[in-house]
Amino acid sequence: MFELLRKAVVLGLGAIDLSEKKIKELVNDLVKRGEIKKSEGAKLIDEVLKKAEKSKTEIEKKIQEGIRTALQKVDIVQKKDLDAKIKNLEKKLEQLKKKVEKE
Repeated sequence: MFELLRKAVVLGLGAIDLSEKKIKELVNDLVKRGEIKKSEGAKLIDEVLKKAEKSKTEIEKKIQEGIRTALQKVDIVQKKDLDAKIKNLEKKLEQLKKKVEKE
């Protein structure tokens, strides 16, 4: 069972779906049944949680990239781009005002 759990984590299976509480329950069960030592259990919990966090971060990045790509395809202007265009127009407006005042 210990090796099966380790392989599942290595492959990324279940690392995302398992909550910290559930992971601890599974590992504590393995310790109680004598399949792994308590020290191995602590190490396994740490390993599973780190891999789960890494998987979560990678998935979040992929989702963000997907959203960004989708927004680019539908040609939606991002706020930062719109703000830059507004600043540019305000600057040009000021230049025109100064030009008109001089005339």
